[in-house]
Amino acid sequence: MKNTFKYLLVALAALMLTSCFKDEPDSKSIFDGQEEELKSEFDLWLERHYIEPYNINFEYRMPDRETHYSYWVSPPPVDKCIQLAKLIKYVVLDGLAELMADEEDPLLLAKSYFPRQLFLVGSHEISSTGTVVLASAENGLQINLLGVNFFNHEDESSCEQFVGTIIHEFAHILDGNIAVPIEYDLVTKDGYIGDQYTTAPGDYLQKGFLSNYARSSPAEDIAVMVAALVGNDADWWDSTLSQAGEGRAFLEKKRDILISWLRDEFNIDVYEWHDIYTGRVASINQIDWDSLDD
Repeated sequence: MKNTFKYLLVALAALMLTSCFKDEPDSKSIFDGQEEELKSEFDLWLERHYIEPYNINFEYRMPDRETHYSYWVSPPPVDKCIQLAKLIKYVVLDGLAELMADEEDPLLLAKSYFPRQLFLVGSHEISSTGTVVLASAENGLQINLLGVNFFNHEDESSCEQFVGTIIHEFAHILDGNIAVPIEYDLVTKDGYIGDQYTTAPGDYLQKGFLSNYARSSPAEDIAVMVAALVGNDADWWDSTLSQAGEGRAFLEKKRDILISWLRDEFNIDVYEWHDIYTGRVASINQIDWDSLDD
């Protein structure tokens, strides 16, 4: 009887082993290669131009775990995501590589400080007070780019808005890694008013700020100023400062601090960055908006 029971166990084990081999006849996982098969032509383009050179994930499928549950938001159209991916690469990432062309690794600045993820959302986030959120930076690791539904690659002002937003958020990340000297915060320390900026009068220039939004905090003030340094020419600055009255000295002081900070901490010549950036914005018609062959 004992021998019979032993033989039954051996037979059962053999049957189970045979059954396993029937499920996977070549002993290879059924999941091998599945991820590659699911990648679209756009995914492969992103691998070549974002992941491999920069280790940046361009997230356009909008998984809900990345969105704020207090807002109703929608995913962006794929065609606009392709166009924005090309725009950001051409103006911002390639522009930074051109700026750092004399460095041993021209991509190092972007690889070191550009966020590890760009997260695209079709709609804007609109608060209960009516404030429209264009973008946000999450702990220096992610830029959320909203309102993609409204992007128009044929409209230069629309292109400028989106790449300008990227520069604004990139400035936050630079500041988060190597802080702007505290001296900056003290120049207009009595002018910061938090959320009250939404109802503030339009005398921000006279108080030493480029917008009411810049008055919300020193961090936002810095990002607004850096984006203005990169995106605006000398004529714009002359016109703006001429309207600032007693705020002119504050704006000039803060501008000087930021120019020195970018030069000393990141080896960035902001005037050269401006020339490269605006030159690329002016030549966006060179972008092939549809092809994914490059």
